[in-house]
Amino acid sequence: MYPLFTCRTRIFSRRLVSFVGFLIVVISFASNAAAQQTELTLADLLIGLRSKKVTLEERNTILAEAVRQRGITFIVTPEIEQELVATGAGKLLIDALKSRSAKIVAKPTPSPTPVAVATPLPTPTPDFNFYRNRADSNLSKGEFTLALADYDKAVTLKPDSAISFLNRGKTHLNLNDLNKAEADFDRSIELDAKDSRAYFNRGSLREKQGDLDKAAADYQKAVDLDASNNDAKTALAKVNTEIAAKSKVAAPPPVETARAETPAKAPDFVNLGNLSAANAVKMAKPIYSQLAQRSQIEGRVVVEVSLDEEGNVTAAKAIAGHQFLRGSAEDAARRSKFKPAMFNGQPIKGAGVITYNFSLRAGTE
Repeated sequence: MYPLFTCRTRIFSRRLVSFVGFLIVVISFASNAAAQQTELTLADLLIGLRSKKVTLEERNTILAEAVRQRGITFIVTPEIEQELVATGAGKLLIDALKSRSAKIVAKPTPSPTPVAVATPLPTPTPDFNFYRNRADSNLSKGEFTLALADYDKAVTLKPDSAISFLNRGKTHLNLNDLNKAEADFDRSIELDAKDSRAYFNRGSLREKQGDLDKAAADYQKAVDLDASNNDAKTALAKVNTEIAAKSKVAAPPPVETARAETPAKAPDFVNLGNLSAANAVKMAKPIYSQLAQRSQIEGRVVVEVSLDEEGNVTAAKAIAGHQFLRGSAEDAARRSKFKPAMFNGQPIKGAGVITYNFSLRAGTE
C-alpha cells in the first residue's frame, strides 16, 4: 500500500511541477504583454499553444481563462481560427476567443472636416458678339447650317447689324436659298449703303439668277465704292462681255480702208466665273471620304481653277469649305476639263470657280 501511494504521489508531483512551469511561462508572456498592452495578441496565444510544459488540454484551459479575463486585440476571422486550430486550439479556447472577439468594436472613422468651396460664378449669357463670332467661324469652315442658326440669333439680338445680314445672306446663297439671300443683301445695303462687299455679293446673286443688267449695276457700284475690289472688277468685266454678246446685232462688213486696224491685244486670261456641267467637257465628281461621312461633315466647297488654252485644269485651290472636304474637291477639279475660253475667236487661258456640294443624304454634286 505505501509503495503504491508513494508512486502516485511522485507522478502527481512531476505533473504539478510541469504545470507550475507552464504557468510561469504563461504568466511571463502575459506580464510582458501587460507591460505593452492589456489584451492578449494572436502571437501570445500561438506561443502558449506551442509550449510543451503541460498537456495541450491544460494549455487550452489556461489560455481560455486568460482570454476571458484580459480580452484580445484582434477579431477572430475564419483564417485566424484555422491557424489557431492547426496550432492546437480546442473548442474551449475558440469559444472564449469568439466571445471576446464579438465585443471588439471598430473605432469609428472620423468624419472629414468640410472644406469651404467657393460658389462658382454664373456663366455669362451668350450675347450678340458670341453668336456672330461663332457664325463667322462656321461660315469660313463651310458649316453653313450651323452658321445660319447663329446668324439668326445675332440679328435678333442686334437687328441693325449690317454685317450680320450680309454674312447671313452669303450663308443663304451657299445653301442655294436665293430669295432669302437677296432679302438679307437688300437689308444689309439699307443699313450700310457704303459697303462695297454688300453690292458685290448681291451682284453675284443676280448673276446667278440670270439678271445680268442688275448684276452689272451692283458690280459697278461695288467698284465705285472701293476701287481695290478686284473681285468686283473681274465680275463686272465678265458680265459686260456677256451682255454685249447677247445684244450684238449682225452688221455689214466694214469698208476697207487703206490702213488696217490694229487688232486688240489679247489679255493673259479670261475669267469665266462659275464653271458648271454646262461648259464642261468632263465634270469629275469628288470622292466623299468615309472619314468625312462618319464625322457628319457636309456643305459646299468652292474651288478656284486655272485653265490652259485647251480647257485643261492646270491649277486648283479650294477657297471656301470644310478642311476635310477640300482635298476631294480639289482632286475632282483637276480631273475635270472645260471648253476653252475664247478671245476674238481664238482660244485663250481662262479662270473660274467650281462649287461642289457634299451632302450626307445625296452624296456630292
